[in-house]
Amino acid sequence: MARLYDAIEPEVISMNMLQHAVEALRADGENLVVPKDEKLNYSEVSVLRLDFRNILRMENLWLFSNLTKLQMDNNIIERIEGLDTLQKLTWLDLSFNNITRIEGLDSLAELTDLSLYNNRITTIENMDSLKKLNVFSIGNNQVDDENSIRYLRRFDNLRTLCLRGNPFASKPDYYVFTISHLPQVHFLDYKLIDDAPREEATKKYEIQLQQLITLEEQEREKEKTTEDQTKQYQLYKDAFVENMDQSQLFQTMFKDDVEGQKLILVPGSDELMTQFEQKFNAIVYSMFEFGLKEKEIRDHEIEDFWICVNEAKNENTRLAAAIVDEFKTYRLTLFVSQFMDFFS
Repeated sequence: MARLYDAIEPEVISMNMLQHAVEALRADGENLVVPKDEKLNYSEVSVLRLDFRNILRMENLWLFSNLTKLQMDNNIIERIEGLDTLQKLTWLDLSFNNITRIEGLDSLAELTDLSLYNNRITTIENMDSLKKLNVFSIGNNQVDDENSIRYLRRFDNLRTLCLRGNPFASKPDYYVFTISHLPQVHFLDYKLIDDAPREEATKKYEIQLQQLITLEEQEREKEKTTEDQTKQYQLYKDAFVENMDQSQLFQTMFKDDVEGQKLILVPGSDELMTQFEQKFNAIVYSMFEFGLKEKEIRDHEIEDFWICVNEAKNENTRLAAAIVDEFKTYRLTLFVSQFMDFFS
């Protein structure tokens, strides 16, 4: 694919471009959340079309914090960027650009539909946060790697996939390999996958799939262990007792203690040093347990505080409503009294 901006002038996403794009959609009734007669507020826009505008860089999109649909196809974009604040995005179209690498999607946890059709991408990667991905189009790229197909196994919600037009899709076993390795996908290259061909494909790659499943289970176990350790460390950190549950504190302090290092060289000091370390660690561990108990007490106090705050809010709301009702009754009584006096 030729570098399109060699023949045309690249554009930037200016405030003027954004304003015209939003107003055009509002005129068409697509951004109904922003009424036509109200002042334009970018944070209320849910749909944005920036296609066919010769855009080179993705920028100034942070204004659209409630955006759910972004269309930027048929531009000359080379890099996926500037999407960190679009955490509500569910639909993203970046097809027909010059993108060479999948990146910049970490914050798009709500994304269900992604199109990267007709770019220059060679590897499917960096999409781990897209747990809800349902439709993925990456046809007409440069993907030529079985590992890219295996990578898509992690997306349990993926149902529709387009890979045609990639070098890998031209290989003889492309279809059989893909439908056997991606059992969650129902539509491949816009065609429904029948059960019979999938069963045959699964049998053909049975041994490979069993090995792959075993490796995936091991990897998930490692990830779970890492996640548990991270949560535990965060708990200790919140309690201000991190690295105090074992001997890390002593080892760290002793390592930087020049005089302490000299004591090790004194004959017969080994036993004394062992006893000192045991006593030191025992004291530190008691502090560790105390810190965890204090954190638990603080958590209960904070919880009770917010319960009281919410109860106070509810009570004040009730009292305010009673005062309003009382005023309405008084106003009605006064109106009736004055009306009767007027006609008497």
